[in-house]
Amino acid sequence: MSKVSRYLVAQDGLSDWVGRVVSWLTIALIGVLLFEIVSRYFLNSPTIWGHELSTMFYGALCILAGSYTLRHHGHVRSEVIYGLMPPRLKAFCDLVVFGLALLVLAVFFRLAVDFAYESWRTGEFSNMSVWQPPLYPIKSTIPLGVGLLMLQTLAELVRALLRLLGVDYDDPRDDD
Repeated sequence: MSKVSRYLVAQDGLSDWVGRVVSWLTIALIGVLLFEIVSRYFLNSPTIWGHELSTMFYGALCILAGSYTLRHHGHVRSEVIYGLMPPRLKAFCDLVVFGLALLVLAVFFRLAVDFAYESWRTGEFSNMSVWQPPLYPIKSTIPLGVGLLMLQTLAELVRALLRLLGVDYDDPRDDD
């Protein structure tokens, strides 16, 4: 197995692992919402934390699932035009798109790191409810999720470049 193939296997494995771990947030989110519904509508005793915690879980789930979604081609693409293109033109378009995506994600990553750092530095707490949970842990998921998405985008960029150059490689996705 070539170094490129080993890299792709490792990166795809990381994205898959993160996706599987993060998917458990769905169960936690459902549990929090179910508890809030029962408390509010059946026991007439709403929680002070249910809505805000479910929002935090949902936000973490969305941002951390990005690399898994990209690895499995789950993001929106206009297949009508893309599907009509020959393979090398598809590879060129992918190269441009993933190259631009990396640039945008790099800027977003820098901003997200500053955003999370400032939250940690000030010991930021929420003022959206009486519960007032700390916000710095949830804000830390933003640079983490963007960083993971950057890594998977780089793997997609490598794939596109290899396809464009006509280089034969073992793509671990062929085993899916």
